[in-house]
Amino acid sequence: MTVIYMTGRRVFIDTGAFIAVTYQRDQYHRKAGVILQEIIRNKVIPVTTNLIVAETYSFLRYNVNYPAAIGFLEKIKNAEAIEKIEVIYATSEIEREALQILRKYSDQALSYVDAVSFAVLARNPDLKDIFAFNGHFHLLKKNLLDFL
Repeated sequence: MTVIYMTGRRVFIDTGAFIAVTYQRDQYHRKAGVILQEIIRNKVIPVTTNLIVAETYSFLRYNVNYPAAIGFLEKIKNAEAIEKIEVIYATSEIEREALQILRKYSDQALSYVDAVSFAVLARNPDLKDIFAFNGHFHLLKKNLLDFL
């Protein structure tokens, strides 16, 4: 069973998790639904970045369809407006840190979005849980909510 360390607090959500929850054909769809229900049940606040939102929208738009993509974006914006999700916007300082992270992990195939996520996570040590299906997050030695 997955343990959510920050019950009642926050969990970082990556693109793969958003895609899995949204896209029924995703190989992790069922697993993602169970994890999402656990997050909701424990009143954990989802945290993500604007780059993850953009990446998820783009994936859904080009690989699923427009209604799925715009529906996802509307849900995120509505949840953000009522403080049910926290979207951290990449600043120039975070992006400079991301560049350093890309250099540090040059042996890994990290995307720029991943590097920004790593920088955000470094700035938020209370974010101990990560809901992701991306293997790169193991580098951070955090609690990955990618299994049950």
